[in-house]
Amino acid sequence: MKKLSLNIYLPICIIVLTFILSLTFHWSIFHKDICGIHTWRQSQTQLNIRYFYREDANILNTRVAHFNGGKDNLYRYEFPLMQWSIAMTQKVFGEDIVVTRVSIFIIGLLTLIAHGLLIYSLFKNFLIAALSVWAFNFSPVFFYYTINPLPDNLALCTGMFYLYFAVKNYHKDTLLNHLLASFFLLLATLSKLPFVVFGIVSAVYFLQCWYADNFKIKKKLILKASFYPLLLLPAFFWYRWVMPSWEGNGILHGIFANDNSWPNIQRILYYHANIMFPKILMNPISIILLITAVFYFLFKKDFLKKKSIALSFGLIMVMVYFVLEINMIDTVHDYYMMPFLPFIYITLAYGTKKMLNAHKYMAVAILPIFLLMPYQNYSRNKDSWSLEKSGSNSNLFLHQDKLKNAVPKHEKVIVMNDNSQFVFFYKLDKEGYVFKDDYLPVEWVDDLVQNHGVKYMYSDSRKVDESEEMSKRIDSIIMQVGNLKVIKLKRPTL
Repeated sequence: MKKLSLNIYLPICIIVLTFILSLTFHWSIFHKDICGIHTWRQSQTQLNIRYFYREDANILNTRVAHFNGGKDNLYRYEFPLMQWSIAMTQKVFGEDIVVTRVSIFIIGLLTLIAHGLLIYSLFKNFLIAALSVWAFNFSPVFFYYTINPLPDNLALCTGMFYLYFAVKNYHKDTLLNHLLASFFLLLATLSKLPFVVFGIVSAVYFLQCWYADNFKIKKKLILKASFYPLLLLPAFFWYRWVMPSWEGNGILHGIFANDNSWPNIQRILYYHANIMFPKILMNPISIILLITAVFYFLFKKDFLKKKSIALSFGLIMVMVYFVLEINMIDTVHDYYMMPFLPFIYITLAYGTKKMLNAHKYMAVAILPIFLLMPYQNYSRNKDSWSLEKSGSNSNLFLHQDKLKNAVPKHEKVIVMNDNSQFVFFYKLDKEGYVFKDDYLPVEWVDDLVQNHGVKYMYSDSRKVDESEEMSKRIDSIIMQVGNLKVIKLKRPTL
């Protein structure tokens, strides 16, 4: 009994310390407005939240701040369960970035809990589960986004819970486990479509059961298997409804719609082999655990175990997704790689277990690996929330309040240039029409002023706002900070 208490006490301490360190290291970010790596996608998510909170609480109506290409600002992509939930939370606690960040952080903690449950279900070892939670928390990509608004966070969390219940069926096959597994697979798929590939784990499980019964068709097996396609129907209908509006989005066609030349593929693969996997998805020190895991997995024939086969197919399907979307992922979309995380950290947990089992003194050798993870994560993420990493006009961040207050709150505006389509409008708390690449014909400006009531323009393009034709349409320069001008427009003369 005493030994059992000690075996539980140490893992609990590790998990509690993990949560405390995560909270401590993120503390200064909770009150910080959106800034840093992938500010554009975070701004899009925050705009969704803003409109659910302020204007339209209908979860089917995901909105952003620009009206380009249509009469409304509806912008439906993933099912906005996370964005809507945060907006409803703001109805209680107020519209504040702190509410968003705390909500995302809680999702991150739930992800860690689900991961710990999954690892314990696989290895039946509290210490391995706790160490894996520690390692997962200090994955640079997870650590960065666990406080930043991206729907991928909820997809990863629910996908992890799906894997836990899917694996749990190998130990105790129940209707409840299958129902919960299919429910969490639905949430993961709704939150981010690529996570549907996790479902192969359950598909392999049912094939294994069918094979074990000499391919006899049993009603109970059919009943359990039917949960998954039935519960995935809402996701099917959602994406069937919204995908036609994704025209021009390269994610739909992946590698078949982009530059798939061999030199470009080589460039991307080189980056992922040298940066993405060892330094962003993992910490470099984790490679020791990875090599150990691969060695034991291959040479001890652990790949023959049923759970290993199912999870291996899960990893294979994630790799297929990566190949199909390689040009969209490129070297910039690190959060597109989140489906790899559960399988990477299952592998690292397996490597940890094999190292600890190899010799009773191996714990001394393995300790520095885990102690180095927070430091290597810090080295990677120390500038991740910086202005320099934001990829947008720095004046927008440095003079946000001035720029926002330069134009009356409810006036629609023209924005020039914003390649993201979201950052300017989020920071300025405005809505209107957005353009890029120094391209804005004056005829478009006339139409927006005359027919859409636009009176103001924010511009960092001298090619556009200092052109001879555009000068005739400018009433006055209200403000200029750095290279960013706030312009009052004239109504065109007929």
